[in-house]
Amino acid sequence: MGHQRLGDIPKSYRWNTVVASVASGGGGLGGGVSSEYVGDVASRTLDAAAAGLDRAIGDTGLCFTFYLLTQIALASREEDWRPRLRRLGIRLSENASLFDLTSQVQRIVDDHIEAHGRPTDLSEMAQQAAGEAIAALAGPNARTLFGSGAAELQDAMRQLSTRAGFARLGQRFFGRFMTRFLNFYLSRVTAEHVGRSALGGINDLSRFNDTLATHCQQSARIVHDFCGEWYSKTQFQTGIDLENSSHFVAVAMRKLQAELAKQREGQ
Repeated sequence: MGHQRLGDIPKSYRWNTVVASVASGGGGLGGGVSSEYVGDVASRTLDAAAAGLDRAIGDTGLCFTFYLLTQIALASREEDWRPRLRRLGIRLSENASLFDLTSQVQRIVDDHIEAHGRPTDLSEMAQQAAGEAIAALAGPNARTLFGSGAAELQDAMRQLSTRAGFARLGQRFFGRFMTRFLNFYLSRVTAEHVGRSALGGINDLSRFNDTLATHCQQSARIVHDFCGEWYSKTQFQTGIDLENSSHFVAVAMRKLQAELAKQREGQ
């Protein structure tokens, strides 16, 4: 199947302000890149890439990936989560690792997209964001003094299956997705200005990317409580399915969009 791309970099006055912001080097030559500088560039980029973000709200891969995160979290509450995971198409051996789980998530999302749509850059970003979120939050707890395996992995994921735990997982997922989304546009601009602005070299570019990731993760705080409350309430009242998950993703993305726009207006 063909791969649906986000499209070319927007050629508009708004995008030109992104280029100018990167080129001007808000942190000053040799002075590093400040969080205020990154925040300004990120919000300007979001403005320029608004059409891409609108497409993200209804993207099949993004919606299904988030739904899959809810189901993995709920499966971890079972005495043995593997039968429930198998119903999702995820098969883990007794010695399964964190890598095995994230690989299975990638495969299941790919299979769903192939059956219900076509691959997009957005769906790839969502898959990567889910793997990064699981690795960051469950990874440190999936390895014990007794080694690692499906049981240890389940225990680590179970900590993310509560209201508070899923709030953390949701924030991490949306934060990583937004980082990748903004970098889709930003990476081409920052690469052009390495050595000619505040991005004096590869180390500066690395710091820029790290600061951008922190900025997006902090911005995703706006959906932290929202994720936990929705997850707990919906599972109790009706159960979580792909349809209500997709509605939730749309609202969460709008919240993120509004949060970054608000930050830009306050600068």
